[in-house]
Amino acid sequence: MSWRTRLLGDVTRLPNRLNLALMAINRNPAFVYGQAYSRYKNELVAGNDGKGLDPLLLRSVNDAIGHVEYYRQRYGGRKIRSIAEFEETINFIDKDEILQNYDSFLNRTVDLAEYDQGTTGGTSGKPLKLLVPQNRYIVEMATMHTLWGKAGYRFDVRGVIRNHRLTGRDFIINPITREVIFDGFRLDDPYFGVIYRVLKNLQIRFIHCYPSTAYEFASYLFRKGLDASFIKAFLSGSENIFDYQIDLIQNRMGIRFYNWYGHSEKLVLAGYCEKVDTYHVEPTYGYFELIDEKGNPIKEPGKTGEIVGTSFHNPGMPFIRYRTGDFAEYVGDHCHACGRRVPIIKNVRGRWSGDRIYNADGSFVTTTALNLHSDLYSAISGIQYVQEKKGELIVLIIKSPEYRMNHEKALYEHFQSKLKKDAFVRIEYTDKLRKLPNGKFSHIISSVKA
Repeated sequence: MSWRTRLLGDVTRLPNRLNLALMAINRNPAFVYGQAYSRYKNELVAGNDGKGLDPLLLRSVNDAIGHVEYYRQRYGGRKIRSIAEFEETINFIDKDEILQNYDSFLNRTVDLAEYDQGTTGGTSGKPLKLLVPQNRYIVEMATMHTLWGKAGYRFDVRGVIRNHRLTGRDFIINPITREVIFDGFRLDDPYFGVIYRVLKNLQIRFIHCYPSTAYEFASYLFRKGLDASFIKAFLSGSENIFDYQIDLIQNRMGIRFYNWYGHSEKLVLAGYCEKVDTYHVEPTYGYFELIDEKGNPIKEPGKTGEIVGTSFHNPGMPFIRYRTGDFAEYVGDHCHACGRRVPIIKNVRGRWSGDRIYNADGSFVTTTALNLHSDLYSAISGIQYVQEKKGELIVLIIKSPEYRMNHEKALYEHFQSKLKKDAFVRIEYTDKLRKLPNGKFSHIISSVKA
């Protein structure tokens, strides 16, 4: 564990009153994160249009071929000289390939003692161990602050409701990162009341959370008729985002629902445009590709493919053309709303294989295909799918005040039309959707194997 990690953990143990005072005088992120943070933010600005990044990719790839056993053995010390040669020569890899050859993906020419170990996220399968530089936070925070800036964030104090468990305290404060941190596993009305009072008393305008948590908290505010005008944006990530969540938070409550996409492997990072709800891929973070099932690049708007990433900032364990298992729809390479020329995607779905609803014969539809019409979304306050057996689907529904019994018939007809005729669908009403053990929400909870 790095000294920085220990410091961030230790400082939150100080009394909240003291940390509030320290946080009030900490207003310059460069003071906290160092000059390297400022330099990288300048690189972000310089690479804003996605041009001139070929050397960054080629350097990363050739360094890997030169110093990492897996790539050296596979490509024989060959020097890649162009993007075209990169695409023709370098094969895709995936999680299984790395698990089978873990040691050969390590760069022994760097000091691996300066790297921390992490693991991939996900809800099933064997986790993948990762090594990331201890100073990786420079790239991460510079990029995240830049993305959040599109929602108005300027190193403001953030409320954080994610995966922290607190004992004996309703909240803790980290004055270094300027975070007021709440317990992400106490999400009921009494505790939402505590969160609201703290946020309002401190006039915290930005809330960093999972999309499902943003929706639950916003639903509480909406039901109680509480003043939420001081909240400027929910900064959300790590989960899929759904229409009914957007409808409540952004359309009915007028709060910016700013989402971003990233993954534990830290190869691709994308965030919403400041003007429209499409994701802009940050070109200096890593090399982005979108491929079809045959590995061909997708360049046609409206087509969905798998996200592939290549490391720019991890020489100790570089991943080259890594298939993430995440999927997105290609929009284009030019945003007409803001003018940036970078890869643009939407409808991002993490680990898409886990979003399948299986028919009895083994065929499947994705949860995206089950999306409801807007009139049905207005009748519900939450939806979740549970599948314990192929050909059977349980739909958990939280009713909205607009829900009527005729909506049940419409829901049954909708789901039956998307599945095979012999499929069995059951609707169950609930007050609360299920969470995974890590506190995240999953749109589908399934014990069915492909």
